[in-house]
Amino acid sequence: MILTTAYCIVTGAAVVYAAIEARMVFGYLAKRREARAARAARATATPRVPPRVLVQLPIFNEGAVALDLVRAVCDLDYPRDRLDIQVLDDSTDDTPTVIAPEIARLAAEGHRVTHVRRPLREGWKAGALAHGMSLSDGEFIAIFDADFVPPADYLRRVLIDGDVFDDPRVAFLQGRWTYTNEDENLLTRAQAILINRHFIVQKPYQRVHGSTTVFNGSAGVWRRAAIEAVGGWSADTLCEDLDLSYRCALAGWVGVYEETLVCPSEIPSSMIAFKLQQRRWSKGSAQCMRKLTGDILRSDRLRHRLDDLYAVTGYVVHPLLLSWAVLWPWVVLHDIPTAILWGGQIGLTIANLVAIVGFVVTTADSGRGIGWRSLRDIVFALVLGVSLMVNNTIAFLFGFFERLSVFERTPKRGLDGQNAPAKRQTLHWGIQFEFLFGAYAFYHAGVLVREGHAMEAMPCVMFGLAMVFMIAFQIFERFLPSRSEEELTIDDAAFG
Repeated sequence: MILTTAYCIVTGAAVVYAAIEARMVFGYLAKRREARAARAARATATPRVPPRVLVQLPIFNEGAVALDLVRAVCDLDYPRDRLDIQVLDDSTDDTPTVIAPEIARLAAEGHRVTHVRRPLREGWKAGALAHGMSLSDGEFIAIFDADFVPPADYLRRVLIDGDVFDDPRVAFLQGRWTYTNEDENLLTRAQAILINRHFIVQKPYQRVHGSTTVFNGSAGVWRRAAIEAVGGWSADTLCEDLDLSYRCALAGWVGVYEETLVCPSEIPSSMIAFKLQQRRWSKGSAQCMRKLTGDILRSDRLRHRLDDLYAVTGYVVHPLLLSWAVLWPWVVLHDIPTAILWGGQIGLTIANLVAIVGFVVTTADSGRGIGWRSLRDIVFALVLGVSLMVNNTIAFLFGFFERLSVFERTPKRGLDGQNAPAKRQTLHWGIQFEFLFGAYAFYHAGVLVREGHAMEAMPCVMFGLAMVFMIAFQIFERFLPSRSEEELTIDDAAFG
């Protein structure tokens, strides 16, 4: 009875998540023309007087990319006397000495750029942003992480030619991320599909559907009054962007997403760096889930609370998938009712088809087209998503239960990929659990075959192969030099 109940709960929750995802994918397809028409209408806005803007560039030990970012921001097509630039440098390596001469040179040329160094690195990125705000009175605040390179017309399109902030309810405008190294390797192409699903399908659907739009931490412009109205940046989660977005939404502010406002960025080119980034996002998501779920459920301002719950609990899908994979062989071997068993299987099969459709739509609408190479990338993205379940579950559980987290940045390489010294990458201790789960999956696949359940053994085989893929990828990288800026390590304090 306990086994059957657990299986029903896990499977039912997974199916609910798949249903919400399906609603977004097919809702996007149904309203794609409407979304494009809305973009065209905004493009005809009348130019206006440029407001005072503060551009914040939070960096930490990112000398490989910081210079590209600072130069790009100083090249923005915006009146210099209306633009203040803060390089919020919390670095503990030689990054300050690398970027300080260039900042001084740009300041001498007339750019209002300052190198901000805090005596104490408190509150991680959120603390740096809050400290920078206290030093400026800019009406609007643009934020770009170290690996982003905004095009010259970015601010002009938002604050001079655009009309989004004419609506006093608008708290922020989020632009779309693109990727300078998308075609570097199979991993970066698969990541691009995973992230583009959010920017190309989910966000446009949320915009035309009237759901809450979330700030993604970079490549966006905030109204200062909105940040101050809800108490400012908070460092009690690792997803300070998601947290602030929902505190604003709960207070009646709205966010806007503009798909045509693109900003190039860098995505991790190694599996170890990618998993590090995923751990941070998963932990932050769990912390926001713990902090915000009750407020969302009680809110009478949010119009689509189911979508909002999906947004703040999205990473729970990894613990659900891992739980299902652990339960599956026991469910089969203990002969739970056939209707329950196959009902769950049908639901999960439909969920997988929804994921495939979402990736295909994403790939097609990102301009790649659907050819053999794109289909290969889609398959790889699916495998990549499944193989993260152990890594992200560990992070999610630590994030949900711990009270103090360590912010671990994702190492960057820079535009030419040659800005950083080659160092050997360090495996995270979580790989031991990937080994254990892979062995568990293959062992029970053998048990199921021996007991006459060859078809039912296939999920175990697939999960085992996913772990082999993940482990092999990391070990291969471990014994090759990496062009990462520093060894890719996570302090155990980040998980305990």
